[in-house]
Amino acid sequence: MTIARLLAGAIGLLALLLGLGACRQSPGVGQTEGGTLLPGAVEASDTLHRGVLLAGRTMILEGLSGRVSLQGADVDVARLRFVRVGRGADAAAARRTLRDIQLREEGTTGSFRYRMEARQPALARVHVEGIVPRRTRLILTRVGGDVNLTGIEGPLRVQLAAGEVHIREAADSLEIRLQNGSASVHFRRLPIDAVVTIQTENGDLWLTLPPEADAQLQAETAAGTVRVAGLHFTERSLQPREAAGARFAGKLGQGRARITLRTAHGDIVLRSGGPNGMIPPDTLLRPLPPNTGLQEPGVP
Repeated sequence: MTIARLLAGAIGLLALLLGLGACRQSPGVGQTEGGTLLPGAVEASDTLHRGVLLAGRTMILEGLSGRVSLQGADVDVARLRFVRVGRGADAAAARRTLRDIQLREEGTTGSFRYRMEARQPALARVHVEGIVPRRTRLILTRVGGDVNLTGIEGPLRVQLAAGEVHIREAADSLEIRLQNGSASVHFRRLPIDAVVTIQTENGDLWLTLPPEADAQLQAETAAGTVRVAGLHFTERSLQPREAAGARFAGKLGQGRARITLRTAHGDIVLRSGGPNGMIPPDTLLRPLPPNTGLQEPGVP
């Protein structure tokens, strides 16, 4: 009897160890069409559809990494598609990751929040696409993923650990904070009481303002250049910063709106849009001619 119990115990322990080994098995490596390597050799996905009447409330998207692409329109209801993506070593593992991705929804009188969670966040993504009311107030706080916002005229706040941010046709206060990634922002209209902050540790910053912009502007890079095209400052100055950076200050009109741009490693480009602040759709990140750089301290 004792020997039988010992054998049973040994078999149970072996099964437990094998189970733990399977759980710790590497998920393998996948690759996108563009060549980007991803954890998880196999992918599974599905799509969830959601609609919410914001009625002036702030919309909050937070949690897992993934792309965000939103368009502002003359609608009352925000209609969103959440594309959940799970990865794993094989199809069964990918489906388990997918089932584990949670979309939590919470509404209050002041906001409506979508939070995306998973037990294995490195293997999970949620991409968000859709149409929102044009005057939506929006907060994005996510681990990573590129963000594209067009025609959303309410206040915007974006915070990412990694990813690029591209915003077109902004018309209110705006805050972008990145650890790694570039940002381009185009204002269709800049209110005189707007407060704009665009900041990254590693990446270039592009800002396009309407010709009639009225703002006090500060732009600072620790390692890079500041370049200007088409903006007519009533006052401006440039000072060197550290070994390879620059600190620029400029005033447009009476200097009523407040704009701050900072990057530790990257260039800053400041430019004017065309009539009504518009620019061609393919020129958000078009390089400027080499003679548009501000290269000397004390530029008049």
